[in-house]
Amino acid sequence: HNMQQAARVSDVTAFFYIGKLIEVDKTKSMFTKPSLKQTEDYITGRFG
Repeated sequence: HNMQQAARVSDVTAFFYIGKLIEVDKTKSMFTKPSLKQTEDYITGRFG
Protein backbone atom coordinates (compact mmCIF):
# COMPACT_ATOMS: atom_id res chain seq x y z
CA HIS A 1 0.00 0.00 0.00
CA ASN A 2 1.24 3.46 -0.84
CA MET A 3 0.46 5.76 2.09
CA GLN A 4 1.18 8.95 0.13
CA GLN A 5 -1.24 7.88 -2.60
CA ALA A 6 -3.96 7.10 -0.05
CA ALA A 7 -3.48 10.49 1.60
CA ARG A 8 -3.67 12.26 -1.75
CA VAL A 9 -6.73 10.61 -3.29
CA SER A 10 -9.08 9.76 -0.42
CA ASP A 11 -11.52 11.72 1.71
CA VAL A 12 -11.86 9.10 4.43
CA THR A 13 -9.27 6.55 5.57
CA ALA A 14 -9.72 3.34 7.53
CA PHE A 15 -6.90 1.50 9.29
CA PHE A 16 -7.29 -2.25 9.64
CA TYR A 17 -4.85 -4.51 11.46
CA ILE A 18 -5.03 -8.30 11.25
CA GLY A 19 -8.59 -8.10 9.93
CA LYS A 20 -9.81 -5.78 12.69
CA LEU A 21 -10.98 -2.22 12.08
CA ILE A 22 -8.82 -0.02 14.30
CA GLU A 23 -9.71 3.55 13.27
CA VAL A 24 -11.72 5.48 10.67
CA ASP A 25 -11.47 9.23 10.18
CA LYS A 26 -11.20 11.98 7.60
CA THR A 27 -7.96 11.42 5.74
CA LYS A 28 -6.44 14.76 6.69
CA SER A 29 -7.06 14.06 10.39
CA MET A 30 -5.85 10.48 10.14
CA PHE A 31 -2.53 11.48 8.56
CA THR A 32 -1.88 14.58 10.70
CA LYS A 33 -3.23 13.61 14.12
CA PRO A 34 -4.56 10.06 14.38
CA SER A 35 -6.67 9.31 17.45
CA LEU A 36 -4.82 6.12 18.35
CA LYS A 37 -1.11 5.50 18.91
CA GLN A 38 -1.34 2.22 16.97
CA THR A 39 -2.56 4.13 13.91
CA GLU A 40 0.17 6.74 14.30
CA ASP A 41 2.82 4.03 14.61
CA TYR A 42 1.62 2.41 11.38
CA ILE A 43 1.38 5.66 9.40
CA THR A 44 4.85 6.75 10.51
CA GLY A 45 6.37 3.36 9.70
CA ARG A 46 7.14 2.28 13.25
CA PHE A 47 5.52 -1.06 12.46
CA GLY A 48 3.78 -2.77 9.57
